[in-house]
Order: sequence, then structure tokens, then C-alpha cells
Amino acid sequence: MKSKTVSIILFITLILLGACVSVVPKSTHVEPTNYLLTPVDSNLSSPDSDFLNGMSFYVRQVELAPYLEASGLTSRVESNKVEFSNLHRWGEPLDEGIARVVAKNLSIVLGTLNYSAYPHRKKPQCDLEIGLHLERFEKVSGAKVTLVGTWQLFRKNQQVDTESLAETIKFPSSVTDLDKTSQVSALSLTLGKISEHIAVRLVRRLKAE
Repeated sequence: MKSKTVSIILFITLILLGACVSVVPKSTHVEPTNYLLTPVDSNLSSPDSDFLNGMSFYVRQVELAPYLEASGLTSRVESNKVEFSNLHRWGEPLDEGIARVVAKNLSIVLGTLNYSAYPHRKKPQCDLEIGLHLERFEKVSGAKVTLVGTWQLFRKNQQVDTESLAETIKFPSSVTDLDKTSQVSALSLTLGKISEHIAVRLVRRLKAE
């Protein structure tokens, strides 16, 4: 009789324990989307059009304003307020991505494969080094992105030129904030524009020497 009573108590206890177990909610975790900046869509000029006449160039590590070092895409919602996306991130360190794309853009515009960019090493006997400092590189109001900063030219580790940079690109206003592809494409286009500007300045300087 005692054994039967114990069995009944154990059975009731198990039922009560089962009722107390809460149902685990379905996970709402969303994997972030990672983006890469891209160079201009163009073929490299023929070797006969090497505007550097055999010189090599190196794009140094890009200096970014500290807030741009965050992995999430940045949007400036007010003059003194920025937002970082947790679901839309850079697929590589932003300074490396910018150096990679600017170097590739310059190689296309200048018609040379004799180049390298951070984080890779400089080519032996590197003739020209290009530095970039970006104060802004983000989405702004009015379905636009903006790039603001400076670039520097170095020869034999000595800075010989510096100039400000400013580009603003508009993308389709119908694009929602959840679709960041157009934003990233527009940011890539700003890098294409400043690369063309730097290339023109380089060629003009070399011709004047």
C-alpha cells in the first residue's frame, strides 16, 4: 500500500513539473548582412596608356574618424547624431576596404598594375604613396551619401602635396532604410569620384616635374 502511495505521489509530481516547464519561444535572431565596397566597373587601360610611366604607387592605411571604425553602416540623422546598423555591417575593416577600392580605381584610371595597398606591403622601390583621411563616410538625409576628408601625396616618405576631398552622391529615394545595397553602391561611387580626382592631380604633377 505504501509503495502504491509513493508511486501515485511521484506520478502527480511529474505531471506538475511538466506543467511548470515553460515553452521555449522561437528564436527571433536575424543574421546581419555584410557588405563590401566595390571599385569602378571598368577595364584596365592598355599598358601603352600607363600615365605613371612605369612608376609604382601605394595606398597607405586610411585614417578614419573614430566613429567610422564601427562595423555597422553609419547614418547621420542630425548634425550631431549618428546611428549604427546592427543588421547591416561591413564585411571587412572599413579602412582596408577603402584602401583596396581606391588603389584598384587608381590602377584602372592610370592604366597600371604596378601598385599595392594596405594591409599589403609596398612594392619594391615604391615611387608614390597616397594617404587618405576621412572625416565623414555615411548616409545623410535626402537619400544621399557623403564623403569628406583629405588626401596626401608622399615621395620618399616626405609629404609633398595635400588637398581636401568632398563628394555627395544621391541614390533612389524609393529605397528603404532596410535595403542598404544602394547606400553601399553610392558610397563606392564616391570612392570612384575621388580616385579620378587624385589620378588627375598625380598626372598633372608628374608632367610639371
